[in-house]
Amino acid sequence: MKGTVITNIKLIKVIDGDTIKILLNNEQESIRLSCLDTEESQYGGNKPVTNAGILASKWAKQYFGANEQGIPSGDVRVDLEFDTNDPVQVCLNKHRDNYGRLICYVYKAGDPENANVRIVREGWSPYFVKYGRSRLYHRQFVAAEIEAQAKALAIWNPATNAGGNRRDYTTLIPWWSLRDSVVQDYRYLGIQAGVLSVRLDYNHLLEAARVGNNVTVFCDLQAGIDQWTGNGAVVYAGSKFQRFNLWIPERDSASAQTILRLIETRYAKSGRGYVYVSGVASLYPAGNPDGKPQIVLTEAKQLADFPPGA
Repeated sequence: MKGTVITNIKLIKVIDGDTIKILLNNEQESIRLSCLDTEESQYGGNKPVTNAGILASKWAKQYFGANEQGIPSGDVRVDLEFDTNDPVQVCLNKHRDNYGRLICYVYKAGDPENANVRIVREGWSPYFVKYGRSRLYHRQFVAAEIEAQAKALAIWNPATNAGGNRRDYTTLIPWWSLRDSVVQDYRYLGIQAGVLSVRLDYNHLLEAARVGNNVTVFCDLQAGIDQWTGNGAVVYAGSKFQRFNLWIPERDSASAQTILRLIETRYAKSGRGYVYVSGVASLYPAGNPDGKPQIVLTEAKQLADFPPGA
């Protein structure tokens, strides 16, 4: 299967090893290269800057023909390929991360291989499956990672980050693989069962909340409990672009304590993250047509590892 492609897009800036900016429909868009997570090259985030991150950023700028500030030398064009073959406008809404960046494969003019797989093969990023594997290039990514590891390239060579910060891939990769297996269950079982994804089916979730339908929603609780309000707890189960909350009332009750324990021990932080949440969808504030969808949790059985009927 080939994904939906948008060709001849002007490259505006290379930010680092896995992020660029392009001009699309006369507006700047940030692109996060799918299935990549290069190490950090700039301070200010919650991950440490590493030598491998700095070198990955330098490599990407050279690859795309940009200077040290990331500005292309001349008119550099790229093609974008999305991980599904939906219509372009659907892809532009569907393939975005929690920061609003488009997630796709990027092709530099004249290079038949996408930059995503190339960067993994060069050893600057592991095959990043924390949010699900590639539908189009899974085998190519696996082969590229194997090659980079066998050759001890970049992040797979201890000398690259010697004496400085480093990432513990021996811990991260098994966790990403666990999450990927959950996403695979959703893709092959959850969608068929009518489960709504916060990111992919947000408009359907909003409509269900407006009419008070009973739904099952696939969402990510890795952040855990976000806020204590009055006698209850709020879990932000969406993003700033797709707002969706879980509300746990009467937090001192036995049922609420069971739910809170389950979220913190099984789904939050380095747990599964992904969960199927079932219940009546409603709007908060109630009756406000511009409110955000929510589900009230009163029983632990509303949280499940598998979709209904699986």
